[in-house]
Amino acid sequence: MDFRDFDDRDEFEESPEKIEDKIKQYEEYIRKTSGSYLNSEIIEELIDLYIISGQYEKALPHIQKLIEIFPYSADYWIKRGVILNNMSEYEKALLSFHKALMLNPNESDAWANMAITFENMNKTEEALECIDRALELQPTNFDFMRIKAELLEKTERYKQAIDLLKKLAEMNPNNKDIYLKLANCYEKIGDFESIIDALEKCINLDPYDHELWYKKGFAHAKTNQLAKAIESLDMAIVIKENFIDAIELKAEILFKMGRYIDSLETFKQLLKFQPNYEVALFYIGNIYAKLGQYREAIKYYNQVIKINPSNFVAYYARGNCYEAIGNYKRALADYTIAVNYNPKISDLWEAKAELEYEIGKFSEALSSYMMAIKLNQKNPDLWIGAGMTYEQLGRYQEAAQAYYNALKINPDYAEPYYQIGRLFLLADMLDEAGKYFSKAFELDSSKIDEFEEEFPKYKRYIKKWVKK
Repeated sequence: MDFRDFDDRDEFEESPEKIEDKIKQYEEYIRKTSGSYLNSEIIEELIDLYIISGQYEKALPHIQKLIEIFPYSADYWIKRGVILNNMSEYEKALLSFHKALMLNPNESDAWANMAITFENMNKTEEALECIDRALELQPTNFDFMRIKAELLEKTERYKQAIDLLKKLAEMNPNNKDIYLKLANCYEKIGDFESIIDALEKCINLDPYDHELWYKKGFAHAKTNQLAKAIESLDMAIVIKENFIDAIELKAEILFKMGRYIDSLETFKQLLKFQPNYEVALFYIGNIYAKLGQYREAIKYYNQVIKINPSNFVAYYARGNCYEAIGNYKRALADYTIAVNYNPKISDLWEAKAELEYEIGKFSEALSSYMMAIKLNQKNPDLWIGAGMTYEQLGRYQEAAQAYYNALKINPDYAEPYYQIGRLFLLADMLDEAGKYFSKAFELDSSKIDEFEEEFPKYKRYIKKWVKK
């Protein structure tokens, strides 16, 4: 078989089947032809085909044989190193690259491949040293610059990586992968405006890549360009109708924008592709709750809980809905389940405490408030709730102390002043009451109306207590 029969190498690289056919032809040629290794071009092509198809173990003996015949070929030692690297024989690969450099110290490919091997060994500093040596020999080699940019990104030197990637983009403005790497680096440093610019260049090169439109939508969302985010996500969904991530992000953005009906429709579109998707069901429940359609919301929270019985947030949300429609028994049951699943969230205890207070379970409410305060000691409203509960239990000194605790947290908050004023007023200590009401009215004038409604027979004191 004459070598000319194999001139169509590029054609066969396009098809795995054709590559395998070609390999068989070469192997047959070697078996039938004595001295075939002296025709090194055929052997080199066979080795390349083995490498392309990932058959590194088959490639290795052939390159070994060529090295035996041509021991001073740096190219063959480099090829051996490449094969060993792909077999994860990294130390042996490095020895091969060193041998190539002994034969030719200016062999830039040896330095570049050493960099790749060191990177595979997670020795990125050594890899950077090697790729720098390769770039000293070929400063404008695109592949070497790309390898260095990847190493810089891996070592979190994002700004240096960006500078290098920009140069690569200038050298090859039609390389989509370079712009994608730029976008990734910009994301790491939080520069979402630049991400958008990089992604737009990618989209100009490949306008039907749904992932690019999704990434652009995400970047717009991060910069609070929500309308543009929706436009980009719509493009992603047009290209790929069942693109779950894009549909979900669009629905969440619409929710954030307050476009609840549109968000609802989008989440329901998502459920067509993932009928039991917990996040979508939960959001739909939230939307119905926002719209005041509490019974519909409860239906969706029921589905969430059926899928994930330990989703304490769903119990809390469903409890809110039950409370809104006056079903306090079920609301309290849900709040209780929620705190049992996660007893370390103050808001859950607060919701439970407020409902227990409303239905007259003051001892239970006080215990819940104390749990909430233990978890969040910087919320003055919790102490105010505890104070009001103490009052209902007739423990007025403890109520006063609770209000004072609220004042310590926020001395500029009107509510605790008002509540302390109430206690003094109820004790018929008008002068002391006046001091606290005066401060409450100064901080929040709406407290004057509240006072008039709660204590109509003391309205005559308001002028005295309002500071001019």
